[in-house]
Amino acid sequence: MPCCSIELCSVCLLTHTMTNIDNGIVKIECPACSHELNSSTILYNNELPITIRERYQQILAQDLSEKQNTCIKLCPHCNFITILDENNPLVRGKKYRRSSIPWIRCEQCDQEWCWSCYSPSHPDETCRQFKKNHTELDVWAKTRRSENRNQRNAQRCPKCSIYIEKIDGCDHMICTKCNSKFCYRCGSRIKLPFYIGHDAKYSIFGCKYKLWPKRPLLRWLIRGSVFAGLLILAPIILSALIALLAIGIPTVLIVGCLALPLYPCLKCKKYL
Repeated sequence: MPCCSIELCSVCLLTHTMTNIDNGIVKIECPACSHELNSSTILYNNELPITIRERYQQILAQDLSEKQNTCIKLCPHCNFITILDENNPLVRGKKYRRSSIPWIRCEQCDQEWCWSCYSPSHPDETCRQFKKNHTELDVWAKTRRSENRNQRNAQRCPKCSIYIEKIDGCDHMICTKCNSKFCYRCGSRIKLPFYIGHDAKYSIFGCKYKLWPKRPLLRWLIRGSVFAGLLILAPIILSALIALLAIGIPTVLIVGCLALPLYPCLKCKKYL
């Protein structure tokens, strides 16, 4: 190992690394000297299976979301982990001219993005100008269209936060980036079947634009009453069905037992 100059079995080291990753440990220590292994050597170790490296990438990304790290960031396009050295000018906050900013190019999606403001590359704008224009984009997206006042210009995906513009069709949208399903009108994520939950007019999970969009209290009162009524009626209907089955099955059996002997007698009387 480079940290302690102790020779270790490569198979044992891989087993040690894979065991720690399976247990959800981010900081993996050297088995000889307990020195923390570099995360980049684990991510780019071709001897590890791809599934193990992806698992470690997810663990590392979760750890990054809990605490900010100036040397490790996720690509804003595909969430791929990008690791820079601590002495890198970008990490140390060196200021560049607008035309000479070294953009970060993701190794997975090959997209360029800005390390400082965590946005797509903006060669003609500073980070402050880009954020200002991005705010204007939010305002434009929330603006209702002149030809259709019920539809906004664009809707943000509730999972990956990219804007999606609907040209035609229904309000059931599927994000092309993360495959998340959401409603275009209200922007909420759809987890239940669209025709049962979100598209139902009187469902408590329904879209707010289906019933009294400007009166939320009245909408919740009506939908809550319908839901409570269904909860009350459900056991009554179930009990009635059970009672019908309990009465109907013995009745059918009794009638069948009485009618079965009479049928041959009637047949015989007919031929006499």
